[in-house]
Amino acid sequence: MFASKFTYYYKINNKYSFMNNFLTGAIDIIKTKDLEKLRANDFKLSKKLSKKNKNPLLNPLIERGYYYINENDENKLFHELFKNYKKKIKKRPIKIVFCPSYVCNLKCTYCFEKDLFKNKNKFISDSHLNFAFNVIEKFLKDNKKISSIELFGGEPLLPRSKESVKKILNFAYKKNIRISIITNGVLANEFIGILKPVKNLIDMLQITIDGPLAIHDKRRKSYSGKGSFSQIEKNIDLLLKNKINTNIRVNIDMENIDYLPELYEFIDKKNWVSHPNFKIQLSKVTDHKNAECVYPIVKDNILLEKLISIYNQNQQLEKTFSFNMFKPLRHILYILNGAENVAPRYFNCESNLIELYIFCPDGFIYTCPESIGDSNTAIGRYYPDLEFFENNIKIWTDRNILKLKECSNCKFAPLCGGGCPYSSILIHKNNLTPVCEDFQDVLDTYLKFRGNEILKKYNIS
Repeated sequence: MFASKFTYYYKINNKYSFMNNFLTGAIDIIKTKDLEKLRANDFKLSKKLSKKNKNPLLNPLIERGYYYINENDENKLFHELFKNYKKKIKKRPIKIVFCPSYVCNLKCTYCFEKDLFKNKNKFISDSHLNFAFNVIEKFLKDNKKISSIELFGGEPLLPRSKESVKKILNFAYKKNIRISIITNGVLANEFIGILKPVKNLIDMLQITIDGPLAIHDKRRKSYSGKGSFSQIEKNIDLLLKNKINTNIRVNIDMENIDYLPELYEFIDKKNWVSHPNFKIQLSKVTDHKNAECVYPIVKDNILLEKLISIYNQNQQLEKTFSFNMFKPLRHILYILNGAENVAPRYFNCESNLIELYIFCPDGFIYTCPESIGDSNTAIGRYYPDLEFFENNIKIWTDRNILKLKECSNCKFAPLCGGGCPYSSILIHKNNLTPVCEDFQDVLDTYLKFRGNEILKKYNIS
């Protein structure tokens, strides 16, 4: 018998333990005494054990990928699933992203794009747009499926970009392609006239609010020092009045996490939560250029424990915000909430799959939103002629957990996909060094405080 190297265990209490295999996606509750025997190899099993043998404990564990009869069986499954995964991703659609501008009208304290604003190419030109549209037309003729066209930046909704934004939205409308917009929301009111005609295609218009007025205005203010909260509040009201799908993103770190109850009280009084066109989500503030956590950014398990303590005092917040901003918990929650299976992550993100084509004012095409403006990482150019950089494309596509040596024996590899590829490029100056996150501590922390809730969900006592 050979134990899977991709299994995570946690003792919820003396009676029951939690098991999750990250390769097969199996999640199970097992008696703690049985788990201890398993891990101690104390079942005195027959060396000739096969699938025909009937063992009430071991047979289900073999079927679900926790144990293997032959030593190489798991490795075969690992590679077989990778082959199947590569076949599936060939059919997945791509997303087109436009950056109408490298400029922003806010000076957020945690901005990761500060160097971007120094780029000499400030705004996308009409000629650049036309060339980009021609490339998209070519994609469509080549039978590439396009899931959506997204506006990103810098800040896409600026007065000088208005005509460019209008042309992009009209192009999406003519091609019947879904639309998403990532904006700080300060000037959204000035774009209502061009958003309304295409609102049925807008999946989301995402705006960031970092807390109630005082804390938000401390973090997200203009270059003059003026806060942005009040104007954003008015603009959200306007967007919802016009039935435009509006998603609020709350960027969380230790500086503003304590203000979540106050923020929830505010949006509840505004009746935004119950509005059919409104959604809200939490997102961690991250620094992909730094391997160390510098306050107010802290390790994920510390942030998680703080969030749980807030949820314990405000139960409605957990229903509203959940824990989806923590990658390993997202995996578990998907399965616990009814997903039949969660496939292993051989790659970290869609950038590794070249599923994003980001057209920027400098004429380059990027595949990672955080890398825009860094032409060394561009996958091609679309202006003045279309050209793809095969060597740069390989920087992204050649990075998977089968090629990262440190991932070969890491149980979390199918969960994290080797970590952020752009972080690897920035921190380690190569694409084949994993960027590890504290998954063990995050999972341990979650199950320490929510393990008994999982038992209750399945009527286990």
